[in-house]
Amino acid sequence: MKALYYLRVFFISYEFVFLILSFAIYIFYGEFIGKYFLTMSINEDALKWAMFFPISISGWTLKEGIGVLFPDDRTSKILHSWPDYWRLKIHFNVGVLNCIIYLLPCIGVWFVGGLNTFDGAWLFFMFAVAISLNAISFYTAKISIRSALIRSIE
Repeated sequence: MKALYYLRVFFISYEFVFLILSFAIYIFYGEFIGKYFLTMSINEDALKWAMFFPISISGWTLKEGIGVLFPDDRTSKILHSWPDYWRLKIHFNVGVLNCIIYLLPCIGVWFVGGLNTFDGAWLFFMFAVAISLNAISFYTAKISIRSALIRSIE
């Protein structure tokens, strides 16, 4: 049952939906969009520093994401005794895995210098946005958990 829940959390997410839509746009309109991409000039300094965006978002997610499972010393015990805590833990694990999985294509494209091509830039952008959506999910989860814990204490 938990394995199915892992799959559900992975495949039914904003990040995965965004990646599927981006892939569909690329398949159906990629050639059209690529023509305009080739006419643009790209700042070499921007390409050199582009990797810092997904790395910094991933770093923030991995560092601050722990607050989802351990909000603070006082309320963590309440959260960990919650009967559906296992679901929260699965969401956390999938979020961390997504963070790592989505970072790898960004690193690969940047490392081989693929940001100069439409295909590489599209792939980098797709996964950089997916990392951002993942970070937003962690941020909203932290807010929701803190709110729920405050209500449970009162």
